[in-house]
Amino acid sequence: MPVPLSAAVLAFTGEGVPYSAAFDDVYHSKDGGLAQARDVFMAGNGLPERWRDRQSFAICETGFGLGLSFLATWATWRADAQRSKRLHFVSCELHPFTATDLATLYAHLFADQPDIAALGEQLIAQWPPLIAGTHRLELDEGRVVLTLMLGDAFDSLCNLAARIDAFYLDGFAPAKNPELWHSRLFKQFARVAGKEATLATYTVAGEVRRALTDAGFVVKKRPGFGRKRQMLVGTFRGPRPELNEPQDRHAIVIGAGMAGAAMAERLARRGWHVTILEREAAAAQGASGNHIGAYRPVVSVDDNLQARLARACFFHGMRWFERIPDIIWRQCGALQLARDANEAERFLALTSEHAFPAEFVRSVDQGTASKIAGVPVRDAGLWFPKAGWLRPTSLVTSLLEVSHAAIRYGAAVSRLKHADGEWIAVDDAGEELARAPVVILANAADATRLAPELEVSSDVRVVTHLPAQAVEGVQTVVCGGGYLTPAHDGKACLGSVAAEQASTDAHAANLALRNQMLLGAKVIDPSTLDGRRCARPNTVDRLPIAGQLADPALFEVKHAGSLHRAPRLAGLYALTGFGARGLLWCGLLADLVASQIAGEPLPLERDLVLAVDPARFLARRLLRTEG
Repeated sequence: MPVPLSAAVLAFTGEGVPYSAAFDDVYHSKDGGLAQARDVFMAGNGLPERWRDRQSFAICETGFGLGLSFLATWATWRADAQRSKRLHFVSCELHPFTATDLATLYAHLFADQPDIAALGEQLIAQWPPLIAGTHRLELDEGRVVLTLMLGDAFDSLCNLAARIDAFYLDGFAPAKNPELWHSRLFKQFARVAGKEATLATYTVAGEVRRALTDAGFVVKKRPGFGRKRQMLVGTFRGPRPELNEPQDRHAIVIGAGMAGAAMAERLARRGWHVTILEREAAAAQGASGNHIGAYRPVVSVDDNLQARLARACFFHGMRWFERIPDIIWRQCGALQLARDANEAERFLALTSEHAFPAEFVRSVDQGTASKIAGVPVRDAGLWFPKAGWLRPTSLVTSLLEVSHAAIRYGAAVSRLKHADGEWIAVDDAGEELARAPVVILANAADATRLAPELEVSSDVRVVTHLPAQAVEGVQTVVCGGGYLTPAHDGKACLGSVAAEQASTDAHAANLALRNQMLLGAKVIDPSTLDGRRCARPNTVDRLPIAGQLADPALFEVKHAGSLHRAPRLAGLYALTGFGARGLLWCGLLADLVASQIAGEPLPLERDLVLAVDPARFLARRLLRTEG
C-alpha cells in the first residue's frame, strides 16, 4: 500500500529564509542556498571538474527540499563547455512542496536571478503529483535527468538501481532529522556508490563521520561555508568493479512498432546510432497500427506491482508526449466504470485509503460519470482527468523521425549469431542484415523465436470502428468490460473481443460490451461496421518484458531468488509483452532498457525492474522443475 505523502508547508523565518515547522529547521544557510550548494555540495565533490568529458555523471541527494542544490548544479553544468553529455540527479524527498508553493518560493528567491528563475520554471512545468514513488523528469532537451524518489529516503535508496558518482548529504540537521543521517542509510550509499564516489555535507557531527567511515568512506573535514566553521567531504574506498562506458554506441532494434520506435528514440537521446530491422514493408503493422488507443493508468486496492508500474509509466508518458513533435493525442480523461455494486464500493475504498490526489484519480457516482462522459453511463466509477487517447501510428512515425534511425523494411531476422563482441542478424538465406554490439528484441510475440526462454503468447483481438455519429456526445474514453473512445478523423474505436468468431460476430460482441457501459446506446447493425484484427503480445503475469536477457546455459536455481545476480547475455535485451497497454508501457520501459544499456541510473524502483525482468521466466521454469 502506498503511504500518502504529506506536502511541505510554505513558511519563512523572520529573516526571510524558508523554514520547516515540522523539523524546526531552515532549508538552507542564512548565507544563501545557491551559494551553499555551490560551495559545500559541488566544490566538496570536486565539481565541475569531475564530470568533464564524461558521457554521463550521476549525483544522489538525500533531501530535495527547495531544489536549490539541483538548480545550482544544473546551472553550473549548463555553463561548462566541457560538461558531461548527460547529467543525472537522483534526489529523495519525504515532504515535497506542491508546484504552486515552489513557484511562490522561486519568485521570492530568484527575483534578481533570471537565469536560475528560468530553470525553476522548467522544473515546475514538469513537477509531478505528490504520489510516492519514482518520478523521472527530463530537462534541458533530455540532457539533464532528475529522478525524484518521493517517500522515505531509506526505502527509496534501498530500491535505487544506479552507480552514483557524487553524494549530496543535504537533509535537515542530524539533531532535527536523524533518519537522514542513520548508518543504515549510508550502507545504501555504499551499495550504489561508483568507484571512488565522493560525498559532501555541511555537518561534521561525530556520529555522521563514524557511520560514513563504517560504510566504506574515507572522510575529512575542510573549512565550512558562511558561518559554519567546518564541513565534511569523503571518498568511497570500497571494492567496486570498473564500469566501462560503451565505446561503439550502435544498436540493432528488431521491430518497428511502438516498442521498437520508442527504443530507437530513447537510445538516440543518448547519442546512439540505431539500425531497425522490420520484417513488414512498413512500420506499425501490428497493434501499433490501430486507429486510436486508450491511454490510462491502472489502480488496485493493494497497489500491486502492475498498478505501481502503470502509474510510473503514465506520468512519464504524459511528460514524454509533450516533447515529441506531431503526435496526435487528446488529454480528454478516462472513466473506468464499475461492473457491479461491489466494484463500485471497492473504487470508493481505493481512493479513500490511498489518498491519491484528485488530479490523478477520484471516484464519481453514476450521475457525475454521465456528465463527464457526455452520455448516460450505467454505473459509478473512477475518473482519471489526465488520461485520454492517442493515435499509435503518429507516435511511431514521430519517434522514428526524431531518432534518425536507419530502417530496413522487409528484413526478417531468422537468427542471431554472436562473434567477437558483436551480434549479427541474419535472414533465412543466411545473409547478414546488420551487426552491432547491442540488440533489442522489440518484435512482439515473434521475440520468442529468437529467445525461446521468453514466454510471450499472441492474443488476437478485434477492434471495431464506429462512425462519428454513433458516438455523438462522447467526450472522454469510457472503460468497463471493453473500451470506447471519442471520435477522431471520422471514427471511434470500440474493443476488443477475441478474434475467434467471424468479423460480424466480433463487431456484435464489441457492441455488447458498449451496451454494458452506456445507457440508451444507439442500435447499430454490426454488418455495417468494419474494424481491425491485431495480435497483442501477452505474458502469463500480465506484466511487460523489459531488460537484458539471462544466459539460459548458465542460469541456475540459486539465481531464481536473486535475479539481479543472474548471468546475462552480453548486449542482448528485450522489450515486449505489452498486451493491451502498449501506449502506456512503451515510453518508460524503453527508457529503462536504454538506461541499462548506457549504464545510467534506472528510472524505476528495483522491485519493479525485477518484475519486468526477462529472466523471471527462466526462474519460474527452474523452480517448477525443482519443485
